[in-house]
Amino acid sequence: MGLFDAFRKSPRERRAEESHRRAMREDLEVYSGMRVEVTSGDGRVFLVAKLLELRGDRAQLEPGAGGSLMTQLDEPLQVSLRGYSSRENRAVMLEGTIRMGANKLWQAEHLALVDREEEHRANVRVETDLEGSFTVVDRPGVPEEQCQVKNMGMGGVCIGSQSRRDVGDRLLLRVNRLLELGDICLNCQILRINDRKPGYFEYGCRFLAPDEETERRLFRAMYALYHGLY
Repeated sequence: MGLFDAFRKSPRERRAEESHRRAMREDLEVYSGMRVEVTSGDGRVFLVAKLLELRGDRAQLEPGAGGSLMTQLDEPLQVSLRGYSSRENRAVMLEGTIRMGANKLWQAEHLALVDREEEHRANVRVETDLEGSFTVVDRPGVPEEQCQVKNMGMGGVCIGSQSRRDVGDRLLLRVNRLLELGDICLNCQILRINDRKPGYFEYGCRFLAPDEETERRLFRAMYALYHGLY
């Protein structure tokens, strides 16, 4: 009887069952509580959220301070979820579908692990052509320095500068022309020196624990960048 039942199931039902079995094998519950960026098929981030109640291949998504930039969703949407697992010390990529739920929560279903690699970024980055400036937190008296913002994401930024700085330096970064950020300075830290030439350096930086208002405005700024509004 079970064999005939299997043949009666639709392709969608069979895919859902396989997704559930795969999630159980992969033990996705270790990612419960992880902060993720949710991207649609065209790679645009529209939701930054925390994964909650992760059981098998299902979870709830609690939007962060920026909320969601999608106001209506009639059908489940295929998405990618990108985050960083502090437990495994690596970036994690999941795929699945999401739909609107109750109490401002989203429901994620058919979750499956796509990738987890130490060298992969936990955040989507957008190439930019923006001017900025920064000061060095631990070096009072050092004048503000100009820089170019090469790329930017919710988790960090790459800047180009003529100044020689060190890995570990903390910066207060101001980005010009991003109206959503206004007069806010982004607190970030240099993680790596991506490129160095005579009189020019590129620094990969991460943002340091933005407060709720800064995170909300950063989310709006990134949405504008993703959609080519700058």
